[in-house]
Amino acid sequence: MHFSVSFRVARLLLRLVFVTTVGLSVSCQDSEGLEEPSLTAVLTADAVEVYLGEVVRFDGGDSTDSAGLAGRFSDAVIDGFTFDFGDGGSVATELFYAEHAYGLAGEFTASLTVTEGDASDESSLVIVVRHPPPTIVEVDVSGDDSAVIGEWIELVGRGFRAENLPEVRFDTIVATEVEFDSEYRIRVQVPPTTASGWNNLAVDFPDDIEGDGQFQIWVARYALATDAWRGAVYMVEFGDGDQYWSRSQTLEVNNAAVIRISGDGSFALVGDARYTATLAPSVVVVDMTADWQPAVATELDGLGFGPLFDIALARDIPRAVVTDATGFVVLDLSDPSEPVQVGDREPYDFGDMAPTAIALSPDGSRLAVLSTFNDRVRFYSITDVGPVYESWSVDVGPGTQDLAVFDDANTLAVLGGGGEGAIPPDLGLDNTSLTVVDMATSIPSNVHGDGVFLNFSGWAPVPIDLAVGPSGNSYVSSLDSNFSDVLGAFGDLAADPFDIGAWQDVVESIMDLGFGSVLETSGALDGALFMEQSLFSSFGFQAGLDVRYDEHLYVATVLGLGTTLEVFTDDDWINLSLDIDYGVAVGNLETGGVEVFAMYTEPVVSFNDGVWNLNFDPLTALLLPPYAFGDVAIQP
Repeated sequence: MHFSVSFRVARLLLRLVFVTTVGLSVSCQDSEGLEEPSLTAVLTADAVEVYLGEVVRFDGGDSTDSAGLAGRFSDAVIDGFTFDFGDGGSVATELFYAEHAYGLAGEFTASLTVTEGDASDESSLVIVVRHPPPTIVEVDVSGDDSAVIGEWIELVGRGFRAENLPEVRFDTIVATEVEFDSEYRIRVQVPPTTASGWNNLAVDFPDDIEGDGQFQIWVARYALATDAWRGAVYMVEFGDGDQYWSRSQTLEVNNAAVIRISGDGSFALVGDARYTATLAPSVVVVDMTADWQPAVATELDGLGFGPLFDIALARDIPRAVVTDATGFVVLDLSDPSEPVQVGDREPYDFGDMAPTAIALSPDGSRLAVLSTFNDRVRFYSITDVGPVYESWSVDVGPGTQDLAVFDDANTLAVLGGGGEGAIPPDLGLDNTSLTVVDMATSIPSNVHGDGVFLNFSGWAPVPIDLAVGPSGNSYVSSLDSNFSDVLGAFGDLAADPFDIGAWQDVVESIMDLGFGSVLETSGALDGALFMEQSLFSSFGFQAGLDVRYDEHLYVATVLGLGTTLEVFTDDDWINLSLDIDYGVAVGNLETGGVEVFAMYTEPVVSFNDGVWNLNFDPLTALLLPPYAFGDVAIQP
């Protein structure tokens, strides 16, 4: 009789005989407490801490069958190995090993179940899966290799995650706007008050020392100055420390007058001139972060009725107010190239028309408006559905000129006096003042008491523009008191261009004119003004004014009066002219020095080869302020 027995069955029979024999031979030892071999699962892994995506090899070869033989040996009788990886994945196999790559980070309990007949056993271990450490390869500041205040730059590398964004510092200034773009890119906005010039860009990932990085990048800061006569906006760039230089390129903006830069420095609004005969004021949007230099992005038309008077930008939110002679509109500038008007246009009462200046609180919730005709500041609440007029106002010094928000975000400085914004009977040389207004309380009030105006006429008899610094100091540009003599001499000359005495008066008045200066004062918040210093320009009088965030430098527009004399004796040809010169000044508040970049010269009265030529347009423009003298804004 022939029997056919498989190899596996034969092996099992042989092992039964072996176990029986061994069991008989150790029966005495069992009585001494030794345990019988049993089915046992043992799970190991080549690594229990891995990075996401790495392959883990799980091994059950040390598991033993009921006879005590390891599962990795071919004669072990374990029927199967079931690997559960703890993340929802599993595999059942006769092999004692398996491989697995985890798709999620975290802690996972992996287990192995071994079976032999109806018997089974289980073993487990914990696998920790971590994200791979981020790696930064470079900082992408776009084509010009220069970052600009307010510009979004990119950290380029790999292993980036939205929940593991780094702290990014420009020297000591921490960036508040850091956004996840992809696992390969992180976007960072250059924060306001970042120092110009070379910056140490430090990138610090939380708990990932390996991903940190240090880079050197160049950060540019710009100042823009308007020139309404020639439809130009001039640029000054700041570099390391107190370095600066004038850019040769200009922006072409028709009737460029008032200018304001957003709180993050990314864009500017340039409004057309107040003295142009337009019934539909327009505003040009300038991209301050464009490669190579600021560039015109778009033009906004139909923002009101009548000439534009002023623009206010909130520091902390993308909100603007544009006011014309008879009212204003509120704009949402979340997308500066596509502004959205908030609510309806708000008209002024008759007595409040032609406001000299406006200002928004940093959060954009309250608008302060100077009333030119009745020397007061009135207020509007700016809501998400439009402006709401507030019924109270605060009296300020006569001859309302300009206003600015102090760095504490709660207080207004209001400039009054007989300067460019004044109208009769406020035009004078003895009424220059600062009024300090608390605009944060529910009912705004004069900080130092009703009717208290801080007078400094002796320092600034003809005030023009106002700026305030983080220290609380105030900066005012002012003409010299002898300016009235110049105006009188010009009047005589206009009446009779051939009057030699009028020409002599013009020359003498110019020679006696101190032109004017930028005055730095302290103590406005405390109620007692102190003169700190006065910076003069030899070029001419300084007008539009803004102070850099660190109060080391200021930028001002400058108007000068000059003469040109050319004589060619061979042909008896004579060219004689009286000119108005325009420039941009940078004053160093640390050293007291002032440097002027001459931009343009325009003859007012000229005598050319026996022919008189008169051009009173520049003088006419000067009599129709504000901002006919030019306006200035510096990136924060």
